Amino acid sequence: MNAVPATEQGRYAEVDALLFTTNDSAGGRHDELERMVRSVERAIATSGLRVVQYLLLQRHAPGQPLPDLPDYIRVTTIPDRVSLSKARNLLLSWAREDGMFERSLMVAFPDDDAWYPEGTLEAMLALFGGDASLDLAICRYSSTPSTLSALPSELRAARPASARAFVANASSNTLFMRASRAAQTGYFDESLGVGAPINGGEDLDYALRAYVAAGEKAVWFDASLVGHRDPHRWLIGHYYAGSLYALSRSAASSRAVALQAVRKVLVGIYLLLRRELAWPAFSRALRLAQAARCSHPARS
Repeated sequence: MNAVPATEQGRYAEVDALLFTTNDSAGGRHDELERMVRSVERAIATSGLRVVQYLLLQRHAPGQPLPDLPDYIRVTTIPDRVSLSKARNLLLSWAREDGMFERSLMVAFPDDDAWYPEGTLEAMLALFGGDASLDLAICRYSSTPSTLSALPSELRAARPASARAFVANASSNTLFMRASRAAQTGYFDESLGVGAPINGGEDLDYALRAYVAAGEKAVWFDASLVGHRDPHRWLIGHYYAGSLYALSRSAASSRAVALQAVRKVLVGIYLLLRRELAWPAFSRALRLAQAARCSHPARS
């Protein structure tokens, strides 16, 4: 792993937002990555936010030039490709070694093709800065996100998130965490996620472990405050096993999450009847869910 420090060690005494992103250098998403970077740059320029972003470039050949990136980004390159959960863990480990969690207020995990509309980062930071007991905040995402200033007043305020709202909306792009809670939550489960043995679920599992540990306290904006391509319906079945696995693991510690796990099983039956989920996949998901109840997050 080749680390390319963006600036001298110890420059960042205090950081508002700590961001973690991974990108496939050979995947052809340079324009999307640039859009995300520019959205963070805009927040820095207009609001004076102090941001450090850890970026992992996968399948980046030795000697290949790095993209032109602002100096708040710290880049790591690897020549091969790893699962999404492992990629995030590499970045989390690097930030731990740098002591960044102790010096940061908020953590987020934007995908390389996500972006932040005007005011989103500022609003989330204001929540954590104004309520020392709050550890988690979520929102929706959309390919046509809204800016807070353009929303009706009732949508500009965060409100308590029920377990159902949290499960339905907590994703890598829409989850914002207090840095100390992220440090306590640990690492993503490397048995879950794109490129892992169980497809999907790594972000929901991570979010639920934090949610349960935080006493099931979270707030959310019932609005799309993060830009990202819209989800396709077929992805529900594609990532079903990972999502049910994540729910089942945290169900033992939370009655509210247990109810959402039961609901997920019913969703699986519905997909099965509509032939949007094959019986072998559904049966495997149930077996994995049973095993998840006594499992611990795997990390290589």
